[in-house]
Amino acid sequence: MKVLKTGKSAGGVDIQIEEWSENYSFMPYGSTLAFYPKSKATHKGQFAPKAGESYRFSFEFPSNEEAEAAFTELESGNSTFTDYLKYWAGKPEYRDCI
Repeated sequence: MKVLKTGKSAGGVDIQIEEWSENYSFMPYGSTLAFYPKSKATHKGQFAPKAGESYRFSFEFPSNEEAEAAFTELESGNSTFTDYLKYWAGKPEYRDCI
């Protein structure tokens, strides 16, 4: 895995575009957008998100171009993380964390 680009959303959340296709050939180049907000909810389990703590979430886009476009929109404040829930790559029950 390589980090291709880092930044912050308009709300101050760390965001990055990741390249996983070198490790997993079925993944498109640079299509993962990861972000690290403070969780808004607590879930059970040692490694589950806890309210108020930073946690890694990600979206899997069909292409690098779409991941780049979302990155730009998040940086500028023209969109929010919830605008991209159809690309959610985590456990469905964790959606309430963002």
